[in-house]
Amino acid sequence: MSSLDPPPPLCGAIVTEVTLVDRLERQERGAFQSDSLPGHLIHVCVSGEVEQRSGGVTQRFEAGDAVWYYENEPVQGSVLTPPWIFYTVNFQAPSLLPPPLPQRVCSAGPNAADRMVELLDVWRSTELPETQRHLRVHAILYALIADLLPTQSQHHRIDDSTQAWWQLEVQLRGQLDQPIDLNRLEQLSGRSQRHITRACRLATGLSPMKRVKQIRLSYARGLTQLSDLSMTEISMRIGYTRVQEFSRDYHAAFGCTPSQDRLAGPDYRQSKRSSQR
Repeated sequence: MSSLDPPPPLCGAIVTEVTLVDRLERQERGAFQSDSLPGHLIHVCVSGEVEQRSGGVTQRFEAGDAVWYYENEPVQGSVLTPPWIFYTVNFQAPSLLPPPLPQRVCSAGPNAADRMVELLDVWRSTELPETQRHLRVHAILYALIADLLPTQSQHHRIDDSTQAWWQLEVQLRGQLDQPIDLNRLEQLSGRSQRHITRACRLATGLSPMKRVKQIRLSYARGLTQLSDLSMTEISMRIGYTRVQEFSRDYHAAFGCTPSQDRLAGPDYRQSKRSSQR
């Protein structure tokens, strides 16, 4: 394709439904317990400091940070510095990958809070025609997602031909501790192994089993860097029966052992420590 050729058309919806937009406050210091909602859930924090634990991972965030949850995650936490005030949006996007666990807490950037205020105003509007309300809600949300979603070097494709894989991947992410093979994928999706393999290669550039390994190791890296789970517990959570095999694959994927990666810690922690010096 030359520089003069038009880009290919964009096919397939990314956000299929916006379920909730709200502004919430917790005025008291202390513990809380809740569950995130199905699909994607993004909080943009404008006041306070919070420590939370979700999926075995402990993270701390404060005003100016965004937090991304995915698919019914149970959350336990504590408000360290009240009031905790945050904007939240819940949406369905089966073909959109959540950020890797170490990047689920990130700096929201200068525009995120303003976008959330505008999003809530449009969401609650009773004066806009419904089509205009729909378009503006989705436009603001897409801009927010584009700002928060980390740039990914991996090949991903979103269009009508890949939807079968992305819908299947949502199910797989809740079953990583279980044996997964092509027969299992066929049972879950109700589609042939040939169809699954083609959809996965189109969507990710990988075979289904390589993609499953990639998902497992990505999740394992978040648990390694952010949780205090043992390596044996982490390997079992992602479907490895032998820690040695887990450590070997981890090193091949990330260039270090899980123990070395835990000592280094996630990038966002290092950047915050540097900014405080």
